[in-house]
Amino acid sequence: MISRVSLSLAIGFCAVLAGCGDFNDGKTRSIIEANPVKLDAEQVVLTEAQVGCGVDKELWDPPAQAGSRTTAHLTQNGKDLKFDDDVSVKEAGYRSPYVQVRGTFPLSVIEISNTRDGSDNNTKFVETKIGIKIDHACFPDPLPVMGLKKGQFSEDFSPVLEFRYDGGWQLDKIVH
Repeated sequence: MISRVSLSLAIGFCAVLAGCGDFNDGKTRSIIEANPVKLDAEQVVLTEAQVGCGVDKELWDPPAQAGSRTTAHLTQNGKDLKFDDDVSVKEAGYRSPYVQVRGTFPLSVIEISNTRDGSDNNTKFVETKIGIKIDHACFPDPLPVMGLKKGQFSEDFSPVLEFRYDGGWQLDKIVH
């Protein structure tokens, strides 16, 4: 018969070997914020004030309407900050302006909503509101990253991040 002490030691040893017990919201936040992350064509939400500041600081041209959509054309200054497409100022289905980014950015966790196990003990999926940090006066706060719902970016959904355990937990990718 196994004693309680032996059982506790065995469970503790499993947790150390498999990383089972060390994945929590604090650990998740630390991993996300520890190192800049490469983003490829993610959409971030802007405020009206940030759009105006971007015009004033010559990051993009003043907004112009084209059909049912209003956009602001990026300048080289905006591209230098890793904005990757014209700013969508007004578009059906979106409450806020947004812009695409591409490059490596420091991330900030705004809120962790849900953590679930992957198909094995070495994978976790975390639904979290994250923002990218851009070192510019127009963006004093992190810009929220949009999630995807049914193949379309939406400010109403949080991105899902995949974490993998390989000797320690690490952020693997944004899942879409």
